[in-house]
Amino acid sequence: MKNAGFTLLEIMLVMVLLGIATAVVLPTLEPGDSSARLKTDAERFAALVKTGHEESLIKGKDLGVKFTRNGYQFMERDEGKWQPLQQDRMLTEKELPEAITLDFKPGELVWQAALDAEQQDDSSALFDDEEESKKNPDLYIWSSGEITPAEVRFQSSSDARRFFSVMIRETGEVKVVNADDYDKKSGRS
Repeated sequence: MKNAGFTLLEIMLVMVLLGIATAVVLPTLEPGDSSARLKTDAERFAALVKTGHEESLIKGKDLGVKFTRNGYQFMERDEGKWQPLQQDRMLTEKELPEAITLDFKPGELVWQAALDAEQQDDSSALFDDEEESKKNPDLYIWSSGEITPAEVRFQSSSDARRFFSVMIRETGEVKVVNADDYDKKSGRS
């Protein structure tokens, strides 16, 4: 008499198929503003800023980042004007899910005053059209190695207490801080 049952190979095949099915279905069940998604998007932005900083130093070109409510775009200064960066596959325009909002907070206001003064001194930077001036980046990555200090917050649209902040220092240091660590460092409870 032969024993009825499953072979080890059959059981392993079923387990592999279940694993693949789970890997395909599970990401669609995760909400767009989950903590994992917020962290991933914040870390991706931090890595892209670091990459932009390195490219700016290597190529000797000034770069910048323009923020929208749900995304950001890297730019380069070419022939006296800021243009969207299109030749770089990594530093292209990024759009985030609607469940995530971006909040850009410039660091020291002394930077903005210096930029305004520089634009007034440079006749090519004077704008006849106010729309043209809105095309400037919010975050500057200079070929000299400096970056505009800032905080970029990736926040859940449904819960303002869930966020990850990308802290950018003028020296080029970029780090990601979660909501719990942010509150501890700022002394809030």
